[in-house]
Amino acid sequence: MTEQVVKGLRFGLRSQLTVNVECEPNLAMNSYSGPYGQVLTNLVLNSAVHAFPDGARGSVQITARASGKDNVEVLFSDDGCGMSPEVRRQVFDPFFTTRRDQGSTGLGLHIVHNIVTNRLGGRINLETRPGAGTKIRIVVPREAPLEFAAE
Repeated sequence: MTEQVVKGLRFGLRSQLTVNVECEPNLAMNSYSGPYGQVLTNLVLNSAVHAFPDGARGSVQITARASGKDNVEVLFSDDGCGMSPEVRRQVFDPFFTTRRDQGSTGLGLHIVHNIVTNRLGGRINLETRPGAGTKIRIVVPREAPLEFAAE
């Protein structure tokens, strides 16, 4: 699933951004593919817009692997410009963006946070600093919470 989402994104991304995917063989989840795909899409597009301004070249790495018996860990990292502590503190807030003048709504990472923590029943952690890129760690259960199955 992860590779399929990224394959679709690569077509629309500018050539300056390389996206690498590494998935543990036979890693399976019983989860919501649409919301999971939206998380990956938002993360990649957010990096393309914010981590590599003005056509800078760079790369994104996505790694998916088992985390214990019941969870899957998705590590997302880019080698972009990173974020200041002030931006980092607000990054999951709705409507927060550093690029409103360029059409950003400030909802991309807010949506990612909500999908991961609510719909997929997981947790998300972000590490970044100026000039050092951004690393996002997502841990979700292999078996998605059933209370959202009807949505």
